[in-house]
Amino acid sequence: MNAFWLVAIVSAILYQLLFGNVEKITEILFSAPQKAADIFLTILLSIMLWSGFLRVVQDSNLVEIFKKLLKPIFEALFKTKNERALNFMLLNVVANMLGLGNAATPAGILAMQELSKEAKNSTASDEMILFVLINTCSIQLIPTTAILLRTKFSSSAPAAITFPTLFVSMASLFVGIILCKVLSKVWKQ
Repeated sequence: MNAFWLVAIVSAILYQLLFGNVEKITEILFSAPQKAADIFLTILLSIMLWSGFLRVVQDSNLVEIFKKLLKPIFEALFKTKNERALNFMLLNVVANMLGLGNAATPAGILAMQELSKEAKNSTASDEMILFVLINTCSIQLIPTTAILLRTKFSSSAPAAITFPTLFVSMASLFVGIILCKVLSKVWKQ
C-alpha cells in the first residue's frame, strides 16, 4: 500500500511540474498540513465535548432505560441463553446508539467472548455473525462526527443528515438481519 501512495504522490507532482503548475504544488504542500491539523483539532474538541455530555447521559441511567427497551428484541433475535452475553450485547449496542464508542468496544469484546463459549468449533456461530452485523450497521441517534465535519466545511444544514442517516442505517440493519436469518437456515440444510 505504501508503494501505491508513493507512486500516486510522485506522479501527481510530476504531472504538475510538466504542465507548469508549480505554484499549485507549493500552495498544496504548505496548506495541506494546516488543513489536516485544523480538522484534527476540530474533531478532537468535538469528541471531548460529546464525551462529557454522554458521560452525563450515562450517569443518568439512560443506558439502562434503552437496555430494557431493547432486551425483548434481542431475546427474539438471539437464541443464546447466556444472560451475560445478552447483557454485554445490549450494552454495546446502546452505547453505540448514544455515541459512546469508548464504552461500546469493551462490551462488544466481552459479548463475543461469551458467545464464543457456546460455539461448537472455532468458527463464528450464528449469534456471533448476527451481533457483528448489528454492530456494523451502527445505528447512531445523533451522528456527531458527520455533523461536525459538515459544519466545518460550511454546510448550510449540517444536521440535515441525521434522519436520512438513521433511516438508511435502520433499513440496512433490517435487511441484514433478514438475510442473516435466511442464510443461516439455508447453510444449515
